[in-house]
Amino acid sequence: YLCFEESRWAKSIHAVAYCDKAIADNDLLSKRDLAATYSNRGIIYSANGQYDLAIRDHNRAIAIKSLLGQAIVNRGNVYFRMGEYKKALTDYDQALASNGEASATIYLNRGLALLEMKNFEEAKLSLMQAQELNPDSLQIRKLLEEVAPL
Repeated sequence: YLCFEESRWAKSIHAVAYCDKAIADNDLLSKRDLAATYSNRGIIYSANGQYDLAIRDHNRAIAIKSLLGQAIVNRGNVYFRMGEYKKALTDYDQALASNGEASATIYLNRGLALLEMKNFEEAKLSLMQAQELNPDSLQIRKLLEEVAPL
């Protein structure tokens, strides 16, 4: 639980210790919880600029529970931070396919990656899908206004 809570704020690399302890006690965790713990630790690593370690942990999470869509999104977010937008986009698309349900956040992230790749038309479509799923989002609305004339 502490690993999960720390991943929500990822203030300090010291929070990794909570995740390490949970992983060490992995016989007490379900496969899904173990995968989620690796992914949470990956979020903490990413927030602290340790991208290689973050990718490693998200890969472990995906290997344990291959349909854990959030771990795939989290890995995509690390790639995005690294400026590897094609890899991020691949992960966002894979997460959409594996989740079986659309997510405004995934479409938003996908749109942001496409904007960075200067693929404005596809970015606009992705952002429109995000807005359809979350019509009250000011962030999505603002991005769409910026992309609309392009």
